[in-house]
Amino acid sequence: MNEPKVAFVGTGDVFLKYYLPEARLQEGVFSISAICDQAPGRAKEVANFLGVEAYTDYQNMLVTADVDIVVIVTPPDSHYKLALMAIEAGKHVYVEKPFCREIDEADHLIELAKQKSVHLMAAPTLLLDPSVNAIRKLLNDGEIGKVAYANVSSNAVGDADPDYFDRFLRMTNAAGVKVLQDPQDKTDPSWYFQKGGGPLFDVGVYSITRITGLLGPVKKVVALSGIVDDRRVILKGTGREKEIDVTEDDLTMILLDLGDSKFVHINTGWIGGASKGTNPGIVGMLGTICESEDEIHLYKNETEQWDSFPVTGERWKIPTGLTHLAKCISANKDPDITIEHARHVIEIMQKVYVSARTGQAQDIKTTF
Repeated sequence: MNEPKVAFVGTGDVFLKYYLPEARLQEGVFSISAICDQAPGRAKEVANFLGVEAYTDYQNMLVTADVDIVVIVTPPDSHYKLALMAIEAGKHVYVEKPFCREIDEADHLIELAKQKSVHLMAAPTLLLDPSVNAIRKLLNDGEIGKVAYANVSSNAVGDADPDYFDRFLRMTNAAGVKVLQDPQDKTDPSWYFQKGGGPLFDVGVYSITRITGLLGPVKKVVALSGIVDDRRVILKGTGREKEIDVTEDDLTMILLDLGDSKFVHINTGWIGGASKGTNPGIVGMLGTICESEDEIHLYKNETEQWDSFPVTGERWKIPTGLTHLAKCISANKDPDITIEHARHVIEIMQKVYVSARTGQAQDIKTTF
C-alpha cells in the first residue's frame, strides 16, 4: 500500500515533543490525516498547524476520517477503551506505554486484533535499538558465560522537575513545532502521581521491556512499593503551579526471577537520583556487560580488562515504533517486535503491585 495515513489521539507533551517532530521527518513513510482531542481548542490548533482535520468526537473520527493507523497518546487509563474502539473499526493501532493496565484487557485487545486482521503494537519499542542487538550478540556468543543477574534503574522526578517546561520548549522549538507553546497550554500532569499513573507504568515499563527482551520471559516477581512523598508541586515554570496529593506509589523495588537462578533487580520511582560509581548491567559467570550513551562495555573476569564497542545504526527514539509499524504495513510484513511481549510486561507490572500489597511472590503466566 502507499504510505499509511495516521490519526493521533491526544495532543499532550509526548505528542508535541516526540511524535509530531517525528511525523514531520517521516514524510513518505507515513502522513498525518487527523488529530483528535477531547479539548476542542487543542485539537483545532494542532490540526490547523498541520492542515488536517480536527476531531473531538473519537467515534466520529473512526467512522469518517481517512485513517489507516490510530496512534493513542493519552493517559494510561484510557488506552484500553480507545484501542478497543479503533480495532473494532478495523484500524491498525499503536498505543503509547503502557499498553493497558490489566492482563485481561491485553488478552482481549490481542484476540480482537487477530480477528480483525489488523496490526496492534505498543510502546516502548526499545528492542528496535541497535544496542539491543549488540548486547544480545555478546550474550549469544557466551562472552560473559551463564547470566546470573542484572541491575536496572528507572528513576525520574516526573513533572515535578522545575526545569521540565524549559526542556519542553527547547525540544519543541528545535523541531519547529510552533503550536501549543504557551505555559497556559501545558496539560495538567496530576495523573502521573495519582491512581492509574505512577512511575512503574510510566518509566519502569522501559526497564522491564528491555531486560526481558534481552534475557527472556519472567517466571516470578517479588516487590516492595510505597509512597515516599505524599505531596508534590507540579506545573513549575508555567505560572500555574499547584500542590497535589500523591495517591499512586512513587517508589517501587522489583525482583524478577527468570528461572535457572537468573535474577533481575529493578528500582523505579519519582525520586530521581544520580551516581558516579559503576552500575553493573548484566553480570555473568565470566564477565559483565553494561553500557553508556553510545557504547557497550564488556568486562572479562579472566583478563580483568574492559573493552568498549560503539553502538552503530539509527538509535531508538520514543516514536521509533510508529515509524517501524508504518514501514511494515507498507511492506505487508509483520513488525519485528510482538504485542505478546507487551502483554507479558503488563502482567509483570500488574503482579508487582499484587506482590507489594500481599507480601507474597507472584507467578507470571504469560510468555512471548
